[in-house]
Amino acid sequence: MSPGDDPIAEDAYDAIADEYDDQVESNAYNVHLEMPATRGLIPDVDGKRVLDAGCGTGIYTEWLVERGADVVGVDASDGMLDQAEDRVGDRADLRHGDLAEPLDFADDASFDGVVSALALGYVEDWDRPFSEFARVLKPGGFVVFSVLHPLDTLDEDANYFDVEVRAKDWSVEVPFYRRPFGEMVNPVVESGLRIDEVVEPQPTAAFREKRPEWYEKESRRPVFLCVRAVKP
Repeated sequence: MSPGDDPIAEDAYDAIADEYDDQVESNAYNVHLEMPATRGLIPDVDGKRVLDAGCGTGIYTEWLVERGADVVGVDASDGMLDQAEDRVGDRADLRHGDLAEPLDFADDASFDGVVSALALGYVEDWDRPFSEFARVLKPGGFVVFSVLHPLDTLDEDANYFDVEVRAKDWSVEVPFYRRPFGEMVNPVVESGLRIDEVVEPQPTAAFREKRPEWYEKESRRPVFLCVRAVKP
């Protein structure tokens, strides 16, 4: 995506913001697979300033606020930000912004942590967001992010080694970028962050109860990749 282009999924998420907010907290893949793994990587945030990068409807924003964090949430979709505002009100600072562009509102070393849950898949080039995450973090700060696993997004027509556009179907088609593992890891390392832990979550017992027809398959093939990195 070239500078000045609209974020790839902005229009789609504007269109489905209400639907997404209604469904995400009941979706077994979110609630009983991605969220437990991602939240398990987030350290104690009480009294910490945390950036929710790609905050969507504010699910993680609210979770962080409830654990004592001072949260700034940023998202490219006005529709999603409207939902986030309904959820958290004035308990967090919500801003419109594109993770493919500089985080101009944030000073150097102004955050203790960054959380980015299922948002980086909509950014073509990860060098910018991770260089910005490293810039805004204090020494010792953390980045925790989750994305679709490279194997989950690999179909017969895909070239594993390419970064390429794919789409998922909600009530509208939502485009995203699939990429190989190296294109996920290298931008983190090259930004100066140190990868601390990698989780390929397996479905929980609650997932099995909610979606028994998918439990065996998802127990054998990863759906999400969750990573914690730290700034030395």
